Amino acid sequence: MINLNAKQISDLQISRLDNATLLSAVNLISQHVQDSETAQQKLGTIADGFVSATETYDEVYNPSQKDLLTDVLYDMDKVRDKAQTAWHENILSALRSPNDEKAMMARQLVQLYKDYKLETADEYMKQTTNIRQMIQAIRANATLLAALPTMGLDDYLTDLDTKNEAFAAKMAERTAGTVGREKGVVAAARTAVEKALRDMIRATNVVSIYEGDGALDLFIDTINAEVEHFKDILARKGGSSSGSGSQSNQSNQSNQSNQNTPSNQTDTENPGGEGSGEGGSSGEGEGSGEDQSNQNTPSNPNNPSNPTEPGGSGDSGGSDDGNDGFDKD
Repeated sequence: MINLNAKQISDLQISRLDNATLLSAVNLISQHVQDSETAQQKLGTIADGFVSATETYDEVYNPSQKDLLTDVLYDMDKVRDKAQTAWHENILSALRSPNDEKAMMARQLVQLYKDYKLETADEYMKQTTNIRQMIQAIRANATLLAALPTMGLDDYLTDLDTKNEAFAAKMAERTAGTVGREKGVVAAARTAVEKALRDMIRATNVVSIYEGDGALDLFIDTINAEVEHFKDILARKGGSSSGSGSQSNQSNQSNQSNQNTPSNQTDTENPGGEGSGEGGSSGEGEGSGEDQSNQNTPSNPNNPSNPTEPGGSGDSGGSDDGNDGFDKD
């Protein structure tokens, strides 16, 4: 029974979402698909295809995103800086020790700090290497090493060493993730998941109209709630972070208007444009563009720094192909 008033999944321009936001969206929607027995029964292989495409996108996107580790590395570097500062301030304090032997040891430690030119503002790996070499020099000096506990400095050195090596390990993880991925794999996975999502949305709407029994109403309401959430993200960002083609076209049209030149030249303009927003690196986060000319034709759903304490704490979105990502047939 056809029901032209049946519930439909709302429209969302998924190609304007940057890679990280798209991943969040498809993961959420995929979970709702898996949680709905009705959706799985009604959509069949189309639902399975979307879930599979989402899993693939999640797998290839996460390890490739050095941007995701950049914030982690920044935070870890700040923690390491505090450990380095604590070490420096405590060996400077030890210079004032009334014990001549301890003061002499402190002078050697301060000189080593200067010799290795430790600066918290140094480039990540330069700082990592200099800290490591200073610690190796201290541990190679048996007299200095034995004096550390009596001077109350051993915990500070251990803390600095631990935080420095943890930072080095995280840097290595980022490098391995970047080098180990095949060029273009993220873009290909994004293209596939966008298409699979469109297919799933289209099939849901078709079933809702042509069966008209309301069986998918709860599922549609759930997906629409997620759609509204991501619409709000796009509204707050103004689409500027996605580097979407729609923004490029708006800019083109504005420029044309200022030049008193007719603006209805969309057939000859690049409908996608290039984006440099957040998300995937090296242009691999571009969204897919597919031929949407048959979008309005329903498809068959059945074919679907404290010196007294050690340490302290202290994608691009896709090009807009001129079509709304979530299609409402």
